Amino acid sequence: APMPERERHLLHCAPTAAISKNIPLSEVSRHCIPADCWVAIDGKVYDLTEFMDRHPGGPTTITNAAGKDVTKMFNDIHKGVKIEQYLRPEAFLGSLG
Repeated sequence: APMPERERHLLHCAPTAAISKNIPLSEVSRHCIPADCWVAIDGKVYDLTEFMDRHPGGPTTITNAAGKDVTKMFNDIHKGVKIEQYLRPEAFLGSLG
């Protein structure tokens, strides 16, 4: 069956549009390996799997932070930096909560 016209706009949305906007820390903690790496920063959840190899500090730093709320560590190291400027939009998964 063809896709209903009212749903065609979804073809152009990032895949994360379907993910819950409130992601509990218990869910973030399940994504704690290099092949599936989520972190929470400033109340937002990000998938850093794709970014790890591009991280200036190396992938080990991100691997060690995987599955955690790393707000304090991130802000202590990257004073005033907004992580969004380094990530693709689809890396944002939703709000922590």
